[in-house]
Amino acid sequence: MRRSNLFSTVLFLILPLLASPALSSVIIRTRDAVVWARSQVVTGSVDSTMAMSGALYVNGVPVSLQVASPADTFSVPIQLQPGVNTIVARVDSAGDGRYSDTLRLTLGYSFAPEVFAWAAASGGSASMHVSVIDNPDSSALAFSWTPDVHNPVPLSMTNPSDSAASVTFPPGTPGGDYVFRLTVRSARGDTGYARAIVRFDTSGAHPFDISTDHARWIDSAIVYGVTPYIFVGAGQFADVSARIAEIAQLGVTAIWIQPVFSTHAGGQGYDIIDYFNVRTDVGGEAQLATLVSTAHAYGLRVLFDLPANHTSIYHPYAQDAVQYGPRSHYYSYYERSKDSAPYSSNENLRTSGLMTFVYYFWTDLVNLDYGNPEVQRMMTEASKYWIRKYDIDGYRVDASWGVSARTPAFFKQWRLALKRLKPEILLLAEDKASVRLLDASGRVSPFDHEFDAAYDWTNEMSWVSHWVWEYTYSANSNPTIFNTTPEAQRGAALHNALTSNGAGYAPGAIPFRFLENNDTYRFLATHDLARTKMAAALEYSLNGIPLLYNGQEIGNATYPYSAYFIFTRGGTMMSQDPYGLFPYYQQLARWRRSLPALTGPNFAEVPITPSASQYAFRRWSGSQNVFTCVNMAASPASATLAIPVPSLGLDSTRTYYLTDLLSGQYVSGTPAALGSAGIQMPAYSTRMFLLADSVVSVTSLPPGALADLPGTYRLEQNYPNPFNPATVIGYELPAASHVRLDVYDLLGRSVATLVNAEQPPGRYTVRFDGRELASGMYIYRLQAGSRSFAKKMLILK
Repeated sequence: MRRSNLFSTVLFLILPLLASPALSSVIIRTRDAVVWARSQVVTGSVDSTMAMSGALYVNGVPVSLQVASPADTFSVPIQLQPGVNTIVARVDSAGDGRYSDTLRLTLGYSFAPEVFAWAAASGGSASMHVSVIDNPDSSALAFSWTPDVHNPVPLSMTNPSDSAASVTFPPGTPGGDYVFRLTVRSARGDTGYARAIVRFDTSGAHPFDISTDHARWIDSAIVYGVTPYIFVGAGQFADVSARIAEIAQLGVTAIWIQPVFSTHAGGQGYDIIDYFNVRTDVGGEAQLATLVSTAHAYGLRVLFDLPANHTSIYHPYAQDAVQYGPRSHYYSYYERSKDSAPYSSNENLRTSGLMTFVYYFWTDLVNLDYGNPEVQRMMTEASKYWIRKYDIDGYRVDASWGVSARTPAFFKQWRLALKRLKPEILLLAEDKASVRLLDASGRVSPFDHEFDAAYDWTNEMSWVSHWVWEYTYSANSNPTIFNTTPEAQRGAALHNALTSNGAGYAPGAIPFRFLENNDTYRFLATHDLARTKMAAALEYSLNGIPLLYNGQEIGNATYPYSAYFIFTRGGTMMSQDPYGLFPYYQQLARWRRSLPALTGPNFAEVPITPSASQYAFRRWSGSQNVFTCVNMAASPASATLAIPVPSLGLDSTRTYYLTDLLSGQYVSGTPAALGSAGIQMPAYSTRMFLLADSVVSVTSLPPGALADLPGTYRLEQNYPNPFNPATVIGYELPAASHVRLDVYDLLGRSVATLVNAEQPPGRYTVRFDGRELASGMYIYRLQAGSRSFAKKMLILK
């Protein structure tokens, strides 16, 4: 035990004997709290007969205390250590020491060093560097670099145990994002992590800018939204895990899970009472860990839903403010008066106990005050916590529009903190993609160094969540341009929706597009099957990220807030689809993911006649072109599509084909003829034409087609092998099994247990770090059910 700790222990054992309540005249006004800043101020008061000086013992270490006259109060700035800090005040009275009660302030975060890992790159090489952001107590730091196991191919590093390392990309290295992981250890044993990305392509290596760049996987992302409690009746995380294989069949690349944190009332879960614990009403931590690992095993990214704007009024911090008002440490954590920020017309006040709160729409969801640096630190630490714990792939931030409206600078710093930790995450704002960099009201775009993607909501400041395909905002129905706008005006209405009324979007904007989400009425229930398929094909062929909300793929008709369940536990998801939508979404996802023209940012309107109820646009990448045409009328039409032939570099002597990727029908002709291509548009239809010099083969997925699951148990050879210091071990499970993966030395002694859990069928990879082991041969053994496999691996140092 260190001397200061011993002194502290002895001191606080004798203090109760010296300071009985009847004799104590020293009062600390500061209340016990979990705090989110190391620097704190402790306030208190003394009896007027006492001395004018004394000491504040912080973890047993005295800090000078001066009493201010005539108020007989004191205010002492202190610095906290990690964990629980004990504070006692001592002031003399007539030669006798008088002591206060013990104050306990718990620092909510650790002293792990925070660093920024970054790359300088050119040609076929890159150098890795470190900038120290925060190093509490200026502890000595040690650095270790490792290439990420998911890189397109393994690469070795030079000087991996230095703050500066380097990597060479040999000729023939495949293009992609290469991630390099940095571990930083302080002399006191605290550990921090960071990553850097080098983007490699045919022109060489390029550094990744975390303030503006996004990972390549985001360009082709298709997100599946999950509401756990109604996924099935009384849904649990385990029920979602059981369906991951089927969800993967839909061709989605990521799942967005509605709030997983502890809530007061359950349901959709936006009334958070603890950002650092998992809600137990839908399964708890073990089930959530399995859900994340199962999704990752099927190649799906995982987004958590982060309610950043507010907490539940039943959050312990809010309740402390209710009980103690200005004396509460959390009094300044919450917005207490209306302001003039954007959307302030939607602000409301409620008074509970000694506290007045501001809220927007839900009485019990009270706004945090992001002008308080401790609130900023708390939410940043909560966001980093789940990335470290589960290696999740990003956040959808609920009501981010409210935080940005009141404290525009916060999300810029938040983005940097998270992307230093994992630069390849997706940060999705529940905010307006249609807002340009700075609008007339001073509202800043979410793409101004804040988020990677944002909702396709209209750019109006009187209301928040008016989605672009809605004819007008309605809380009680679903009036869209497809069912309410007069047919003769639908072409113009779709133009306005997709171009922000002709104003365009901020540079780099990625709209998050949807037909349904957790707040909207179901599309099929408020339209019909033809229009649902028409709008779905439109969504999947546009620039941005399409969302498929759970149940949308089977035509579920129940408004999410009124639903008891979406799927039943028996039978497959496809077997619960009476409309044939499941294979239809599979087909849309297959084309979107296979055609670069549909995953890039390029979008341009193309003239189509008649235009009153029709609309057309072009998507392209390099020489690949897709033309999407939409007929929003109840009757078929013969249309003329004006393809911009002169800009496409076509051979005037050849015949080209416009193949509809959804039906296989095609239109052919020379470039001159296709400049005004005649096409037939069925009622309520979308046609996606790929332009090529031959007819494209269009085949449907077999009914009930399953994801590509392993056919047998398999243990793969680790790679790289030999290795130093880390390697990857892969294995496959054709059926749910209890899996144990152990590492042994050549004497049969256990070195590590890497896996010991029930796992669903799928392909898995595990990273093994052998930096603490001696060079030599080791055995790794997989036990899955009744099967057992073993292989050798070599560590060379």
